[in-house]
Amino acid sequence: MLNLKITDSDILNEGEPQYVSRISKYGSRGVLFNNKGQIALMYVSDSDIYKLPGGGIEEDETEEQAFIREIKEETGYHCHILSYLGIVEEHKAKKDFLHISHCYYAETIGKKGSLKLTKEEKKRGYKPHWFDLNLAIEILKECFKKSIGYRTLFVLKRDLAILYYVKGLTKNE
Repeated sequence: MLNLKITDSDILNEGEPQYVSRISKYGSRGVLFNNKGQIALMYVSDSDIYKLPGGGIEEDETEEQAFIREIKEETGYHCHILSYLGIVEEHKAKKDFLHISHCYYAETIGKKGSLKLTKEEKKRGYKPHWFDLNLAIEILKECFKKSIGYRTLFVLKRDLAILYYVKGLTKNE
């Protein structure tokens, strides 16, 4: 089961890990495979990075419901959850912010529908792309190398960890 804590020391390569005790945000995200065995990555044009689909959990929904909704909104696909992967905690001590992500492994079902991006996602230039798992890992590694934004580095570190975890699972299939 995925159970990862990412801290400023992982991102900034300095100091001892510091953990934030108050949870600021819950999210659901994960790896979505299509019928060609490719996974979805969201391209974010304003920061020139890729990330896994997913987002915040709304007040009236479960973690699974949030994941299914986010997948539909960001990729246009309905999905079937194959497994719950676990949790990633992002302890952003510089911002006193703790983000907990529930992570899933899913497959697309049916035909692609229209995207339902938020105003912010449209403004930031979100667009889904599909890649082989190994290529997706390489793409996120390159994004991590060139990124300098504090929040962006956490996102990329989190998503890389999720992809490596799934890669380990798929080796055993």
